[in-house]
Amino acid sequence: MKLTNTLMSSRVLKRIGMFSLLIPCTWWFNHVSISTLNDLYFEPDVVAVCQSANDSLLFLEKQRIADQESSLRARTLLIARSFLGTPYVHGCLDRNPEECLAVNLCELDCWTFMENSLAIALAAPGDYADYKKHLQELRYWGGFVNGYGSRIHYFSGWLLQNEKRGILQDLSLEMGAVPYKKQIGYISARPAKYPKVKEPENLRALRAAERRINAHAWYYIPQNKVAQMEHLIQEGDIISLTAWKKDLDIAHQGFAVKVNGRMHLMHASSLGKKVVISKQPLPENILSQPGQTGIMVARLRD
Repeated sequence: MKLTNTLMSSRVLKRIGMFSLLIPCTWWFNHVSISTLNDLYFEPDVVAVCQSANDSLLFLEKQRIADQESSLRARTLLIARSFLGTPYVHGCLDRNPEECLAVNLCELDCWTFMENSLAIALAAPGDYADYKKHLQELRYWGGFVNGYGSRIHYFSGWLLQNEKRGILQDLSLEMGAVPYKKQIGYISARPAKYPKVKEPENLRALRAAERRINAHAWYYIPQNKVAQMEHLIQEGDIISLTAWKKDLDIAHQGFAVKVNGRMHLMHASSLGKKVVISKQPLPENILSQPGQTGIMVARLRD
């Protein structure tokens, strides 16, 4: 991937004075609550963007597929379908030594598949720079790129921030979910697996993010109850598969799609090595996965 410096849109500074620019990032991550993230937002003038020459062309191609759809959910789902067959690559966002806004529409993992589909759907028609702006706002706490620790590393955090931004709504509780009681800390506890966590500023930022996630009340639908709730799930809903590991929130994610009257999961599969639609309906698929305990369901707002 080629590293370029791309000029983003003008500064947006809300509800804080210019003095706040002097506040160290580590203080910000340790003291700013999730409730303020939607109001406290600074977008720097220049953000390093890692991208290939083909990404802007692929963006235009994908966006044209859904340009007649007025619904965000319908646009996102059509764009997601256009990625079927795209190769799966693990760790798409961790290839570069320095944190940058990674754009890669040629290879996807389960998270970037969903994130890119949504960012393309949110972008203004034909505006590649606007797509990158939305991608940044979806991916980073407060939309601010400032090193590894500024990126959202837990999908529950991604859901939390983007519900606060009005992009989606977590419907798990309304669907009869039960409390999901966990203390999330998987990444900060495993520096050997995640070497960048060894850097003190990254560790501080990550632990602050974990505290924000743990302060929120989470709910999930246990795997043996998913079949009872299947009729409540709609096409295009974001399905998060909860993890059995004690300090990990979500193991996998995808979009709900209907096949022969049943809900299936469209996702970037590490097993299939590409974006696929699950062969089994969602309830059966969840029961067949030993590392997953149930689901959370979120719906995009139109």
